[in-house]
Amino acid sequence: MAKKLIKWVVLLVVIAAVVFAGVKTISRKKAALAKIPTARIYPIVAPTGVARQSSIQLTVPYLAEVQSDSDVDIASKVTSRVDMIVPSGTSVKRGDVIVRLDAAELLARKKGLELKISEVQNQIKAKYADLKNLKRVHEHTRELLASQVIPKDKFDTEAANIESLQATIAGMKNRAAALEQNIQEIEDSLTYTRIQAPMDGVVSKTYVAEGGIATTGKPLLSLAGGDGKRLVVRVPDDVRPTALLTEGADEPCPLLPLNSTFKGLDEYSCQMRTDLAAGSRVEVRLLVFSGEGFLLPFNAVLELNGKHQVLIVQGDQASPKSVQIRGEGSQGLVVEGLKAGDEYVVAKPDILLKLLTGVAIVKAAR
Repeated sequence: MAKKLIKWVVLLVVIAAVVFAGVKTISRKKAALAKIPTARIYPIVAPTGVARQSSIQLTVPYLAEVQSDSDVDIASKVTSRVDMIVPSGTSVKRGDVIVRLDAAELLARKKGLELKISEVQNQIKAKYADLKNLKRVHEHTRELLASQVIPKDKFDTEAANIESLQATIAGMKNRAAALEQNIQEIEDSLTYTRIQAPMDGVVSKTYVAEGGIATTGKPLLSLAGGDGKRLVVRVPDDVRPTALLTEGADEPCPLLPLNSTFKGLDEYSCQMRTDLAAGSRVEVRLLVFSGEGFLLPFNAVLELNGKHQVLIVQGDQASPKSVQIRGEGSQGLVVEGLKAGDEYVVAKPDILLKLLTGVAIVKAAR
């Protein structure tokens, strides 16, 4: 019993010693930490700008597509072999023959129809001769019937034969007229074997080579008519460009909304004279803002929770001021909510956030 008591006493003494040592160590550490001086917060050196109202134009780079309302695709209206087609790059005048198709098959069909018409007309002549004889005999029969020399049945039979022959002749005439109509259709098709340029222009592309087969409805070549074209841009619905600027142009080209969309993008167009082929793409700049306002660099505006702020310098502090974005382009941001003469901070977002916590600012030398 005494030994067990001694063990418990020793255990309690050891625990007390450990606790005392720990408390002593913690007290020593706290004293050492208390002697360390507090870290000094240094002011931030940042560039600043001064708000000045001015006339501003904002642009963004973009790609425009060259289109032409005067460019046409010349298609074939008959299926035939291509005897001649002018090559790409050829300048043509209105009325020049630009495609010639093989007309041999059409001419052969026309010749065959003419022979059939001639045959039918000969048959009609023969039937008219038969009809003339029938009418002469029938007239004689009428005289005999009046004298009651022959029965009336014979007279009626002859009358029926005359009506039948007249119907046959009418049918043959209809057949001849149908053949004539077929010839007219072939003659119309023959006019399509010799295709003329509908306007002055340049053959921009050919789709069939000489010796190839032209198919009805399929284009043979494209004809670019002159230099009057338009540039078309397609932009998201939150972009509202008013004009387009091209390299070397003296004046911006006004953009007109086409009130149409292409794959969800709004289309705008401006008329322009250019030698570029339809379908080409050209680098342009879109005018997205034009007017009076305060132009700030992108690093001068801080976005927090969907709102925009500019840090205004007041002594050695920077105070936030809410602004509204009126326009955005390559040149910067146009804002409202500032006053002329306001001095603002220009820095990366992390620096602006530090200044919002109250860190002092030192203006960088300009």
